[in-house]
Amino acid sequence: MVKMTDSQEPISEREIVDLESKCRIKLPVDYRDFLLKYNGGRPEPNCFDFKNTDDGSDVKLFYGFRKNYEYNLGKQIELRQNRLPIDLFPIAEDSGGNVICIGIRGEYSGKIYFWDHELEADAGEVPDFSNITLIADSFQEFLDGLYDLEV
Repeated sequence: MVKMTDSQEPISEREIVDLESKCRIKLPVDYRDFLLKYNGGRPEPNCFDFKNTDDGSDVKLFYGFRKNYEYNLGKQIELRQNRLPIDLFPIAEDSGGNVICIGIRGEYSGKIYFWDHELEADAGEVPDFSNITLIADSFQEFLDGLYDLEV
């Protein structure tokens, strides 16, 4: 079971609806519930594997409606809007500055992906999925798959 630390004050359904309206998206229910309950934060455990591999990363922090500019969900959306494929929405980052995303459209909807910033499209190029790796088929599956790194 995942424990969250460094969460922020609770948010309202209205704040999520406003974000969805502004971004012209509909967030998956399990992720919406997570935002309402935790409003971001640091998960314990925090490591994950990519789908069907032994390779993976960690979750440094889930974005939320935070006063801290660096981890504010709205600011992260602005920073990433021309860097991520339009079918993905940033929800967290790992310790290396890569982004964990949730699919918001079509075949990607509800799935969790890893965006490798070192392999992103060059400025002016349309972002594609060449630097994207599937992590989980749903947000809940992603949370359920988090584990502690054994040293």
